Amino acid sequence: MSSTNRRTQRNADDYYVTPHWLIEDFLAAFAENNMLVCSPDEDPRVLDPSAGGCEQYPMSYPTVLEEEGFIVESWDIREDSRANLTGVNFLNVPSYESRKYDMIITNPPFNLAQEFTEHALEMVKEGGLVIMLQRLNWLGSQKRKPMWQKLPLAAVYVHSKRPGFDPLKPSKTDSTEYAHFVFSKGYELAPELFVI
Repeated sequence: MSSTNRRTQRNADDYYVTPHWLIEDFLAAFAENNMLVCSPDEDPRVLDPSAGGCEQYPMSYPTVLEEEGFIVESWDIREDSRANLTGVNFLNVPSYESRKYDMIITNPPFNLAQEFTEHALEMVKEGGLVIMLQRLNWLGSQKRKPMWQKLPLAAVYVHSKRPGFDPLKPSKTDSTEYAHFVFSKGYELAPELFVI
């Protein structure tokens, strides 16, 4: 997802390469604030349902998480993705009791972010984490107000440095701020705000 020139130059399948440094910064801040409820030592079930990757670039979240010691299942709707399972529409995968994940983390298509979040919450265990990279302005809009009143948002990690999503132009940053939104199934307290 990228907001720069989105009206005129939208990538096919809404595929944008999430910079690894952005994920690394988030994971460091997340661990520092003791919000990481699962560690690689506990062998958690982790899923990236829109993992991306292509012939030129590796998958972003699975690559960084695996460097941290996690084992990550990766899915993508695109057939040319490097995901373990390709051609998979995450929103059409039924949530089975036996397939509950500890953490689902991804950069979903912006226009399906709410649906991805709600479906991911059905697929994690009680207390499980759903982490979505989104524009900070995802918090806004009257249309999304009911969503924010019902979803178990635990924390928002705002990135103070704007990312770019085009590896061929690494110095070209996006036109808006981004955050990792952390949901925890069953969470009932007020969300926390962190600035990275």
